[in-house]
Amino acid sequence: MIQRALHFYEFGPFKLNVTERLLQRGAELVPLTPKVFDTLLVLVENNGHIVEKSELMQQLWPDSFVEESSLTQNISLLRRALAIGGAEDGYIETIPKRGYRFVADVRERDELTNSFPPNREDGAIAQPSPANVDTSANIPVNTSTDIPSNGHRKPNSYIAAFSGCIVLGAVFTFVYWIRDKNRSENFTPRSVAVLPFKTIGTTSEADLLGLGMADALIIKLSRLDQLTVLPTSSVFRFTNRQQDAVAIGHDLGVEAVLDGTVQRDGDWVRVTAQLIRLSDGKTVWSGKFDERYKSIFTLQDSISEQLSVSLRPQVTPSAKLTAHQTENTEAYQAYVTGLYFWNRRTKENLPKAIDHLEKAVELDPNFAQARAILADCYYLTAQDEYGNASVEEAIERASVAVAKALEQNDSLAEAHTVKAGIKLAERHMDEAGQEFRRALELNPNYAVGHLRYAYYLFFSLKLDEALAHMQRAQQLDPVSPVTNGALAGMLFNKHDFDGCIEYSKRSLELEPGSFGARLNLGEAYAQKRMFTEAHEAFDKAIDANPQYVYWEKAYAYGLAGRRAEVWRSVAEAEKHNPTRMKIHFNYAQVYASLGEKDKAFAEMDQMAMGRMRMAAIKYDPAFDPLRGDARFKEFMKRNGIE
Repeated sequence: MIQRALHFYEFGPFKLNVTERLLQRGAELVPLTPKVFDTLLVLVENNGHIVEKSELMQQLWPDSFVEESSLTQNISLLRRALAIGGAEDGYIETIPKRGYRFVADVRERDELTNSFPPNREDGAIAQPSPANVDTSANIPVNTSTDIPSNGHRKPNSYIAAFSGCIVLGAVFTFVYWIRDKNRSENFTPRSVAVLPFKTIGTTSEADLLGLGMADALIIKLSRLDQLTVLPTSSVFRFTNRQQDAVAIGHDLGVEAVLDGTVQRDGDWVRVTAQLIRLSDGKTVWSGKFDERYKSIFTLQDSISEQLSVSLRPQVTPSAKLTAHQTENTEAYQAYVTGLYFWNRRTKENLPKAIDHLEKAVELDPNFAQARAILADCYYLTAQDEYGNASVEEAIERASVAVAKALEQNDSLAEAHTVKAGIKLAERHMDEAGQEFRRALELNPNYAVGHLRYAYYLFFSLKLDEALAHMQRAQQLDPVSPVTNGALAGMLFNKHDFDGCIEYSKRSLELEPGSFGARLNLGEAYAQKRMFTEAHEAFDKAIDANPQYVYWEKAYAYGLAGRRAEVWRSVAEAEKHNPTRMKIHFNYAQVYASLGEKDKAFAEMDQMAMGRMRMAAIKYDPAFDPLRGDARFKEFMKRNGIE
């Protein structure tokens, strides 16, 4: 037994143990990352005095260049750790444009304690391990406080590729942690958002290193059953974020966020990661990893294998975790950049995504993941909203790319989703359904897969199932204007007009120029007989597609009984009809709104029927005025609409 001298600072209900680097609230241990602990210590030691931001940053990162946002994040995490009863603490005062001051009454004291040295079974004295990391998992973690430096830097492409894999060490530790029911925290999140890691030591907006690491983590964690991991499309917009990680997590509606930083120096990279519980803002797990660039993909495989072995039945992998994407660092950098532009989903950014992804597969022809996303880009160019290629050309290029991707790796949900979309476009419904289901078996957390499968189910006249998958897509990707707008449209067909309005507005908040969301909003208002609001929504969308919008206005005027405006709108719609062919479907809806059923059924009898039109006739509220008529039931039966 030996005696140790312990040095403490006490304030409020807290005891700051400087010797053992612990913070306690009564008998409870308050988990802090090392840098957050250091931040608190500096403030407490200067209790009552202003500590300039520059002074704080110099003390916390003496040998590194970091941005002020790193300090801001530390202060935010510290305030949440000190919060009592869910409210922000009153201990740290912000001095605008200068720094911070610790304002609580602080008592300093020392005491002696008796303890036994922490011996290991092999007789060696145990060394301290990273904060809150379960070392029983035998994770290869370097606990050094400084990154070794040889005085020169590698190109960014090597850094990005390496970091996308080294961070997978955090996956192993994180998954092992969330599954250990005997830990004192006993916190097993059901949903997690992995945020793009912040890159320390660079100010380049083009540096997508942090997004690449998040994507690598998401791919690994998404293969775990009973854990919902938001897709990259949900988090990519936070690549250059100013928002606090906890605030982002609340916006995303998850139970926990995995956040971190990456710092590079010469041949070394340091990755730090922390899991933050959203209910109280606590950091419940943290780890720090130092590694060289070399053998990066071998390291990824090793960590994935350890992860597979350590899993228990309650959290199981749904696919092999050890398969890595590429061993070509330049190809990986091109892939990450392409991934960024693909996630933006705009007409201007889709060609950029294609350029970078084509480069990735040129550099590494066996890079199946990049080829799958490239195939999806080709597939998207067939859509009217992108208009970057003819439908035939786009489908052909997508088919070639996805066939090669699946030949290289048949376990990619993204590739099976693209193949399903191609089969749907070719009207091979059974094959399309098989591919969609296969994609979701491989990755139940793939939002794009749920969204497109929802449309497939809608065209298959299965509205309830379609709505369930569309809701799941929105849950998985809650900050996407696409998923919110698509859910709004599905709710409209379900006659949930209030829900349609709610999600249309969410979509427009995220993307004010969303044409589909604006139409959904106007249509829902029209069904609620809120005609002023309906026409206001339509008028804001009219420049994007005058023909379509004038038909919507004509229908709304019909519901309001304003016949003159109906036919003026129809005349305007016909002015913008490039084919001059009569669109019987639209005329049928307008006559239905006016109560002219004979004319409506006459138009319906001349319609060319397809699955999209069949689904619209069965579910679209525009046909509600006709549903009670025996002729409507006869029409449905005659056209095989059940």
